[in-house]
Amino acid sequence: MKMKKFLAVLTAASMVLAMVGCGAKNDETKTEDSSDGGQVTLSFWSWLPTNDQSEALIQGFEKENPDIKIDYTRTEQDDFFEKLQVAMASGTGPDLYGMTTGSMMEQYAKFSADMKETADEYWSGWESKINENAVAQCTTEDGTVAGMPLLTAGMTTLMYNKTLMDECGIEKVPATYAELKDAAAKAKEHGYVCVAAGAADDWVNSDWFVQASNEFENGAVYEAEKGERKWTDQCFIDTMNAWQKLFDDGVFEDGALGVATYPDARDQYFFAGKSVFFMTGSWHLGPTSPTNSELEGTEIQKNKNVIGMEPFPSVSDSNEILGTSGVDVMICMNKDCKEKEAAMKFIEYLANGEGQQYWVNYLQGSPVSNEISYTGEVDGELQQQSIDNVNNYVGNAAGNRKISNSEIEKAIQVAMQNVAAGADPAAELKTVQSVADAQ
Repeated sequence: MKMKKFLAVLTAASMVLAMVGCGAKNDETKTEDSSDGGQVTLSFWSWLPTNDQSEALIQGFEKENPDIKIDYTRTEQDDFFEKLQVAMASGTGPDLYGMTTGSMMEQYAKFSADMKETADEYWSGWESKINENAVAQCTTEDGTVAGMPLLTAGMTTLMYNKTLMDECGIEKVPATYAELKDAAAKAKEHGYVCVAAGAADDWVNSDWFVQASNEFENGAVYEAEKGERKWTDQCFIDTMNAWQKLFDDGVFEDGALGVATYPDARDQYFFAGKSVFFMTGSWHLGPTSPTNSELEGTEIQKNKNVIGMEPFPSVSDSNEILGTSGVDVMICMNKDCKEKEAAMKFIEYLANGEGQQYWVNYLQGSPVSNEISYTGEVDGELQQQSIDNVNNYVGNAAGNRKISNSEIEKAIQVAMQNVAAGADPAAELKTVQSVADAQ
């Protein structure tokens, strides 16, 4: 078994080495690129921009900066971190890479250049241009700015198909759990899944837990992370019970624990017209426009379905809806990057230039730039209402959507998988508390 595991890791490492464009140990390749008319090539790995967005974003930058070429490799988020881990551990990581805040940022900060020091050197006045709260979320516990924020977003939201709601007799987007359960019964009667959920994704599950727990007791999750209270407290048991009911009551699709959010829950259920709702975040407002490129060739587009977005219904007895928000994606610079000035030009473009404007107009997320706001067209029946309601939800969030302790976050994620499969919530939370006690 150990030999098989060793060979698997060796194979993964070999594949990464073959794919790397110009990491820390690829200076010869970079020299050849630089000699071609003085052009610099920067390797960039991330899950954002999407394939739909990357061509326009990168072409726009390269047109502004003909002496810099961006070699972009996109990987779905969960696979991305596995790939990045192998590359960074072997010293062959990319020049620039996407990152989440919280525990993943803390883990990879040791590989990243201090963004404040680098920006101070190559981007004059950047601190007045970028939202300071967003920068604070990109700062590690020891005070290092690990990366530059690119977009902010909120959890949790429901994308909804108004056309299917009307067919099923669902009169309004559910705002309470009782309404959501009723919608599930009506959807099932008409042969549809109620909520398409990618519960195979740990990040979605823990994001939901942090958000929903605030509805049971606002702020308790952040106190527990600091060790100021127990993970076995009633508010967290209530949160886990609510999570379990989403599976037991048929709100989520059968087999949700084996379904990824992207592309499966989105493409195979919601965009395919098989589910009435899709659990996601505020970054996914784009498809509320019928001309959004994500909808091309989908059943939703073919059938001219009307799409909107609202906050996820309250799962607490109070029926209070509280969201969480935070930096959705940040960009880090490899501390071994040889072309830091060129890399900072690309970072500035994405955070405060035409790249930021493109993303904001695409409704990929809310801006981190203090100088940029949405300037795109509104062409969906429910688009302006969705933008206003979701932005209000995000703007009044109870707190950060991420917790920074990776071991506790992982323990919560494992507990949620077990609870969804039928395990006792209280017992699972005792395991989370034992992880916290051991630190």
